Amino acid sequence: MLLAIFNLLPIYPLDGGRILQEIIHIKKGKEESYKITNLVSKITVIILTIIESIVILYIHNIAFIIILIYLWFLVIKNEKQYSIKKKIYEQIKVNTNSNN
Repeated sequence: MLLAIFNLLPIYPLDGGRILQEIIHIKKGKEESYKITNLVSKITVIILTIIESIVILYIHNIAFIIILIYLWFLVIKNEKQYSIKKKIYEQIKVNTNSNN
């Protein structure tokens, strides 16, 4: 049950992030879905960092630190991919505008 809840966190590479991205893609388009999913992933990890910092003080379990490092790794990796996609979308817009 804990693994299912963890996997449904709205952080992009996890299933919850993919579900969120697809829902937003249907409603607002692909470019906007990348933008919103990236923002939600960052906010989720920041909130989890705060919560886990408090939990670590009381429980003293290194597993929480490892999980938190993994989540930050995913968010940073996703941020790099998002910045590349953002540049591509901007270049497409520039090319489309110059052709009109």
